[in-house]
Amino acid sequence: MSLNSNLNQLKSMTVSLEGTNFQLKPLTVSDITPAYVDWLNDAEIVEHTEQQFRTTALEDVSHYVALMARSKTDLFYGLFYEETHIGSTKLGKINPYHKTADLSYIIGDKSFWGRGIASKMIKKMVSLAFEQLELEKIVAGVYATNLASVRVLEKNRFVCEGKQRDQFIFKGQRIDGLVYGRLKLDWLGDK
Repeated sequence: MSLNSNLNQLKSMTVSLEGTNFQLKPLTVSDITPAYVDWLNDAEIVEHTEQQFRTTALEDVSHYVALMARSKTDLFYGLFYEETHIGSTKLGKINPYHKTADLSYIIGDKSFWGRGIASKMIKKMVSLAFEQLELEKIVAGVYATNLASVRVLEKNRFVCEGKQRDQFIFKGQRIDGLVYGRLKLDWLGDK
């Protein structure tokens, strides 16, 4: 199957996180709630992201979710616990020539922080990227101050491939960015 047909198939699927009541499903405009918009405007939730520099309205989120649904280079899922949307994750932009993609993720509901859910979500996204989309590499960038995200990536066997010195402004100070990568070759060796 081609990347496009596999991506289209995944955009219509709900997938479970192994051994949990959590599911990843394609996020739709009807899934957007005031709580979701509130996460994107909560300084604590977005402090280690570029989202911290903007205020987001319901219309902005609706536009973004609709754009992701139409995208031929992004896989965007909502993370649901039972029927409640608690986070999101994205593979994209997917580069079909190099077979690479960027990975991003957020747990917006703070009551689920520190419970290993982000690690399970990333594990599933890595599996989908390598098995279904046949990608060869996934990259994730993080603020060096985001120790929780660093731990999640390292737990999922991502390797720090580089440091971008003084890349970001965080709480008025210049900080480094870290670039993490996960190769399909290494992932196959871990199976």
